[in-house]
Parts: sequence; C-alpha cells; structure tokens
Amino acid sequence: MSEKDSKLKEFALIQLKRNITNLYKNYIILAEELQKDHDIFLKKIEKHVPAEYIKDVDYFDSNRYTYLRKRILDMGNELNRDLEKYFDLIDVSLNEEALSKIQNDNIKSLISSSKKATVSATEKGYKVKGKLL
Repeated sequence: MSEKDSKLKEFALIQLKRNITNLYKNYIILAEELQKDHDIFLKKIEKHVPAEYIKDVDYFDSNRYTYLRKRILDMGNELNRDLEKYFDLIDVSLNEEALSKIQNDNIKSLISSSKKATVSATEKGYKVKGKLL
C-alpha cells in the first residue's frame, strides 16, 4: 500500500471513529433528556399521589442514569476498538479515475447553472471566471 493510500486509510478510520463517538455522545444527551422528562413527570404526579408511590415509580434515578451512561460509553468504545482492529485487515486505495469523474461532473453542474462562467481545474483547486449562480 502506498503512503498516499496509507494516509487515506488513516483519514477514513479517524473520521469513522469520530462519527461513532459523536453518535454515542448524542445517546448520552438523549439519556439526560429522558431523565429530565422523567423528573418532570414525577413532579407532576407528586401533587396527586402519596410520596411512597413516587419512590416506587421512580425507575430513572441517578444510579440508573449512571448505569446507562456507562453502558453507552462502553459500547461506543468497544465499537471503535473493533473498527480499528478490522481496519488493520483491509487495504484502502483511492479510485482516482472515479474521483476525477466526480470532480468533472461537479464542474459541469456548476457551469450548467451559471451565466457566462468558466470553471477549470488547476493543481491548487478550481479556477472560476465569471459568476456562478
């Protein structure tokens, strides 16, 4: 595998792990929101039922939240470790022909939606003459 492909593989792995981390962070936020909703519910029924009943129906206490948070983190970390382990088993290469086609299609799309503009590819990116809409 070339150095370029190795860097591509490393980039892909980092991005996948980052997305997985963001996913499980959002699950933690969701768990926090559920706990707040549960607390609001308990306060609403507090006026209408005995205190013992409130204790019986309070299933989402701080211990339960801590347990769920730990499980979410454990699952996310395990997924990231597995991903890294399996990524070691594959080689990644960039299909430069397909990439070039996508770039050319993007240029054609920009040109077709503009008036009197030209777009050309250079080593540093794209060169645009005129206005693109």
